Amino acid sequence: MMPHDPKGPALVIQTMQEAVVEHLRRLILSGQLVPGQRLLQEELAGELGVSRTPIREALQRLAHEGLVSISSYKGASVTKFSGSDLVEVYSVRIALESYAAYLATQYITDQELERLESLMRDMGGAFQDKDFEHLLEAHHRFHADIYAIAGKQRLHEHIIQYLDLASLYQRMALSLGRGASDPIREHVDILETLRRRDAEAAARIVRTHLELTMAELLGLFQAQQGANG
Repeated sequence: MMPHDPKGPALVIQTMQEAVVEHLRRLILSGQLVPGQRLLQEELAGELGVSRTPIREALQRLAHEGLVSISSYKGASVTKFSGSDLVEVYSVRIALESYAAYLATQYITDQELERLESLMRDMGGAFQDKDFEHLLEAHHRFHADIYAIAGKQRLHEHIIQYLDLASLYQRMALSLGRGASDPIREHVDILETLRRRDAEAAARIVRTHLELTMAELLGLFQAQQGANG
């Protein structure tokens, strides 16, 4: 009989759990699982071909991220978002990302600036082509790359969590017919402050950018609520 290797199964389980989390997160953020929809463990396990254990743990993880709500009597469901939730998400983003942009100016290299400029061009091309999926992806990478440069792992992890939450609102807005604003115009000032290594200006520009985005999305969300009411 082969000796038991305690590390082998643990690695397999971890890989499966992460795959399930990523799959369910993608379904929620893409709108394929809609706000308020119940998430039945047995049904999800059958669809994904896994046991209920990784499903249960994935739902707990997504609940921690704010994407899933878990009730002792109703079970799990996709979180229903509100205007106050939107404001909370963006308020946290403003605080964390303005600070990370401030830090990033101290460490950014010319090579990293070139990559950010390339991502900004990707956003512009996707905007012209009305390829909003590619636009959101490039936008996410642009911001995530800036905050990775700050070199603070925990700060970066929290920012990514709230970037993902915000992407749900952005997708919802696009699904309602909201046209994206020109991303080149919106992001060129951020890039220029990073190129000048102007920490105060970088923090201020990121704050202003997010405040304007929050106000636009909140106005759209409230208009939709009014129309549905």
